[in-house]
Amino acid sequence: MKDVMGHLCSIVRLHLTWPSRSSDFPSTAIAKIPNTASLVEKLQGILVDEVQVASAPDDSYLQLIHETEIDTYTMLNKGTRSHCERAGYERDLILPGECEGLAVPFFYGALPFSSPNPCILIEDVHSTKAIDVIDGFDDDKLYKIVDQIVALHVYAFTHDEWEALGEKSVMGEMENTESYQQFVKMNDSMNQNLRSAYPLLSEGLQLLHENYTSNHLWCMEQFRHYKSKVNLKFPFEGVLRTMVHGDLWTSNILWRDNDLAAIVDWATCHPGSLTEDLQRVLVTSCSVERRQRLIRPLLEHYFEKVQMKLREKCKDMPFTFEDLEKDYRRTLPFTCAQTVFALGMWLHTGVLRKGGSDDEARVQEMVARLHSILEETVIAHKWKHTADS
Repeated sequence: MKDVMGHLCSIVRLHLTWPSRSSDFPSTAIAKIPNTASLVEKLQGILVDEVQVASAPDDSYLQLIHETEIDTYTMLNKGTRSHCERAGYERDLILPGECEGLAVPFFYGALPFSSPNPCILIEDVHSTKAIDVIDGFDDDKLYKIVDQIVALHVYAFTHDEWEALGEKSVMGEMENTESYQQFVKMNDSMNQNLRSAYPLLSEGLQLLHENYTSNHLWCMEQFRHYKSKVNLKFPFEGVLRTMVHGDLWTSNILWRDNDLAAIVDWATCHPGSLTEDLQRVLVTSCSVERRQRLIRPLLEHYFEKVQMKLREKCKDMPFTFEDLEKDYRRTLPFTCAQTVFALGMWLHTGVLRKGGSDDEARVQEMVARLHSILEETVIAHKWKHTADS
């Protein structure tokens, strides 16, 4: 892996030197450093006519995602063998709280956002690669990804530590921050630009806006709904929720040959729906044909695996398959809105356009993926044009 500039961070490989007797210690580590230089450059290309939006997110958002990722790595690494233990220096020790079966890099430590040099230091997962988003995941890889989602959710159903995740964004009223206002303005702008550039998307995106994203609190209301186990609208029903990665797509899943080696970038981890991560993977990271063919089998596989894992732990299954199907339908509009933002960004980065003769075909493939999920959502929610449209 080369040093890279992400949208909200720099990722740097550090080469480490140890005393000779420490030859089994890691020779490299990955430092993730929060900054917005790359994002500002990309926004200026996207929003030429809206310069006021094309500025860096305020520090409150950078601090939020930096601290969220630190908290998440700290929590998920509880009980994980340290590097020296894994190298055989000490006995095989697993502490309580381990997220069994989840492929997450080892967390060495971090400096807080308030420090002069904030960063997160994690394991360098060697000999891995990320799949190109247009190539997407094959059937076998999708089942392996679902197994990882199962591991994360079983952890959430059997532990309480994760429930504090996302509290800051809701309790801090992020909707009143400059960062959130920029986000919803950008999403609206991207919706309009995509409707103009790609007629195939026009009807679905118009209905998405009229029925969902015209309410600029759509994102915060999604987070608020899953903030607590208590259903504020129907207190006796409760809220079915779990721990969500929040940005699960090809670039954040590393593979070693055909084995899933690590899931990275936990900066937007939060309490959310059972199907949020699965929908994001299926919509962004595989073909329309594959998503439509596999969604039911993957949901069934997920349900059966969660049921089996909880039974092994003598825990009750917290939902039925019908609950899972309802969760899937409820999550569809949120997935559509998030995919609009993703496509709007990717059109102006090397994610889709790589300077090859197939660039336009790559763009059209992603447009087709968004169109398909929009169609499914319009049907599932019976969306109609509003009277004032």
